[in-house]
Amino acid sequence: MTSGMAALEAHLASGRFRAGAAKGRWKLLELQWPFAFIDVLARGGRRVVLRFDCTGYPEAAPTATVWDRAARCQLAAASWPRGGRVSQVFNPGWKGGTALYIPCDRESIPGHSQWAGEHPWLMWCPARGLLQYIEAVSEILQSSELIDEAA
Repeated sequence: MTSGMAALEAHLASGRFRAGAAKGRWKLLELQWPFAFIDVLARGGRRVVLRFDCTGYPEAAPTATVWDRAARCQLAAASWPRGGRVSQVFNPGWKGGTALYIPCDRESIPGHSQWAGEHPWLMWCPARGLLQYIEAVSEILQSSELIDEAA
């Protein structure tokens, strides 16, 4: 087992991660190092699966995409969460959809030095680990700006 995988497993076993999972906010679906598949609850009951690439973890931030587990590929752009700032973060046009546009994503950090001053709580912190990213995404997916596709 690599040190990165051990760190990730420790973060996923933390009380804070388990508490969010017990409340149904998120769920670890699969850990297939260096990938972690996490199901996150969105407003209206929709579930969004993210595939996190944790290469270099925890020193390097993970990167995530919206995932179709059945097809084993990135979710079709038309099915991504959308609406207001939700569409800013979940932007299939950003990096071809291979990364979320958020300050804790390793693919989105470069070129955004202003984020450290604008969103310091969202900048990647290895000690907080993957939970930092999951909590940020969970908060965005609970936004009233999310367009409820079922409505």
